[in-house]
Amino acid sequence: MGSNGKGRFVFLLGLMALACQPVSRPSPTAPLSPFPSPKATAAPDPSWFRDAVLYLIFVRSFADHDGDGIGDLRGIIDRLDYLQGLGVTAIWLMPIYPSPSDHGYDVMEHFDVRPEYGTITDLRALVEAAHARGMRVLLDFVPSHLSSQHPLFRDAFGRPDSPYSGWFLWLNEAHTQYLAFDGVTSMPRFNHRNPEVVRYLTRVARFWLEQGVDGFRVDNATFPPKAFFSELRTAVRAIRPDALLLGEVWQRDVPALSEYFDRFDALFDFSLYHVLMGSPDRNGDGLLAGQGPPALLSDLFEEEAARFPPTGMAVRFLSNHDTNRLATKLGGDPDRLRLAAALWSALPGPLQLYYGEEIGMRGQKGGPPAWDNYRREPMDWYAAGEGPGQTTWFRPPDRWNRPDDGISVEEEEKDPASLLNTYRRLLRLRATTPALREGDFALLPLEAPAPGPWGFVRRAGDQTVVAIFNFAQEPLPATILAFPFTAPALRDLWSGQVFPSAQAGQPYTVTLPGAGAMLLAAP
Repeated sequence: MGSNGKGRFVFLLGLMALACQPVSRPSPTAPLSPFPSPKATAAPDPSWFRDAVLYLIFVRSFADHDGDGIGDLRGIIDRLDYLQGLGVTAIWLMPIYPSPSDHGYDVMEHFDVRPEYGTITDLRALVEAAHARGMRVLLDFVPSHLSSQHPLFRDAFGRPDSPYSGWFLWLNEAHTQYLAFDGVTSMPRFNHRNPEVVRYLTRVARFWLEQGVDGFRVDNATFPPKAFFSELRTAVRAIRPDALLLGEVWQRDVPALSEYFDRFDALFDFSLYHVLMGSPDRNGDGLLAGQGPPALLSDLFEEEAARFPPTGMAVRFLSNHDTNRLATKLGGDPDRLRLAAALWSALPGPLQLYYGEEIGMRGQKGGPPAWDNYRREPMDWYAAGEGPGQTTWFRPPDRWNRPDDGISVEEEEKDPASLLNTYRRLLRLRATTPALREGDFALLPLEAPAPGPWGFVRRAGDQTVVAIFNFAQEPLPATILAFPFTAPALRDLWSGQVFPSAQAGQPYTVTLPGAGAMLLAAP
């Protein structure tokens, strides 16, 4: 399942009984191998994405190069070393096109860059700089609708004889009422049954591929018909056989989600998101917040193994620009934030990280007129909220992220126990451990008090990692019913702690800290 194409579940059988010493909370300073040297890997298809770490950037909020307080493409270039040091291998840019809104999903011109962000030349420079570091670049592609201020729609509105009249979905003969995305009249929907619309949108995709980007995150992929995506995929492949199409299909139901793999190379795993995080608009209601039985995860992964195609890539994520931020959903609990990072980084398939998630930025949906801007606040680079590259465009009195709150790159940079350095270490561990990066995935049968420990096994070649996670607040024992390999000793890759020998097929017991994790492997 997921990214490696092998993840059919193998259930380990056995008995139980052997006990080891209880463990203390993992040390954040255990040594790890350095990142492998970056390289731009050529691929004849989008398989380069199978083990990617994708970083989602709201350009307006990320980094400001020209000093106007608004993030821009050159600002991202300035921060590529930061992203590479974090472990990022690909970046996804929210819409960069001219638009009347902050978010940019109501596109007003499909073949240009919004002036605040820079120029097409700046985009090319960003792509070249990213490629030089072995990183890929994805653009947000919005095929379901455009802005009501777009010249195409303005020509068609109220003019049934317009050459673009058939490009939209009208509700009256005068063409003054129309279907719109989510009922928002500033975003009229395209008529994808019109071949001219299909040709136009595929031309848009080809144009940006010709600027060097590596593919697209496709917004609102549930609305356009399947035939449209088939033509889009064919057009994209004709230009770049290795270009990625990543679909946003917000479906909690695994069977419904799986149906979209025949038109996309990868899909966001919204089914997993809802189990781990609960509602995108509420806090403290998911498994990572200690709510619900871990058996939900086992049921989910079993169903995904049965439903997802072997070549389908499921992107695992904990928050994005449309959800309350991870730190807010988990109440800022440092142990649970580390637990979330450890689980996320050990899962199979591509991973997606939302900008600022790695430092614990907070945010949740606000009221009018800002709404989601509270989930998309400026990246916190400095303790004081001021400095080179800091964006300042959104600073209302009720914002979530403030100066000297302990949450910034500057404040966390030199603290080895910080959340930022936790993410760096976990992603370095993933990059240098084949079993975690590309290994098979199997559920790990445990005997443990409810609703605490849950785990899985990752295996690549002769390397095996046993990953166990405790969703309860208190320390709990967990007995692995049949340990998957024999070793003279075991080492927790995260804490560096060493444990007694293990025998394949025999039970093995460990005690996990509350909201803690273990990644056990042979030394």
